[in-house]
Amino acid sequence: MVIPQQAEFFYKGKWSPACDDALVDCLIMLKEERDVSTTVYPAWFLLTASDWIKNKVSVVFSEFELKDRIDMLRKRYYTFKAVLRLRGAYWNPQMKAVVAPQESWDNMLKMNEFAGAYFYDEEPIWARLACVFRFDDVKVEGQKEVVVISDNTEEMRVNEVDVSANVGGEEEVNSPVVFPGPKVRRKLFDADPQPNDRESSSEPGIYFIDLTSDGNLRAREENGRILYQPPKPYDDGAGTLHFKSPRASSCGSNSPMNLRKP
Repeated sequence: MVIPQQAEFFYKGKWSPACDDALVDCLIMLKEERDVSTTVYPAWFLLTASDWIKNKVSVVFSEFELKDRIDMLRKRYYTFKAVLRLRGAYWNPQMKAVVAPQESWDNMLKMNEFAGAYFYDEEPIWARLACVFRFDDVKVEGQKEVVVISDNTEEMRVNEVDVSANVGGEEEVNSPVVFPGPKVRRKLFDADPQPNDRESSSEPGIYFIDLTSDGNLRAREENGRILYQPPKPYDDGAGTLHFKSPRASSCGSNSPMNLRKP
């Protein structure tokens, strides 16, 4: 099989490598200025490109001619990508060609005769075509890749919760699902607390011995502390103030206190 040279596939009529360069450069410039990501270009893109090519190369193209040429450039872009995916093929930058087994070339040419454009040479404006028609990562066999391994390694804990990405397109932040553990009753206080305001630290039910006013002893059981108001002095008419404990106990005395007025 005789395969023509690349120029026979690419250039016919008024088209030349210089015209392709001017067209592609203009499309890249317009996409960057207008922040356009589409690969289907409006009519005013084509009219602007026509003026651009006229000023750069002095060749005039109509809107329809430019549209057909863009379709041709798109065909070149995707065909070269397909050639790079041939079994056993790799891109050799030094040779500026795609190296592949003959069997792979034969199968490819049966399906797409236009692939013969890359039998001898690579795509000359591949990088710029990728900018025009979106660049999909192409793994070229035989190409050397440098893998940089970072030393900033973070250990993943076992109990760390993995929050999956939101599905559905809505931007919503959800907290991780936390399942409650078993309920545990906590004993905050003793079942039968003891009062801590007793006069004595003795256990409840302690017996006290009181000395009554007639001089007799009387047993008394205290279950808690009762705070009594201090006694008020009273005047017996003789100018003497008398103070008497309201309740005699082991801690106090019922002996009267005699205070004289000054």
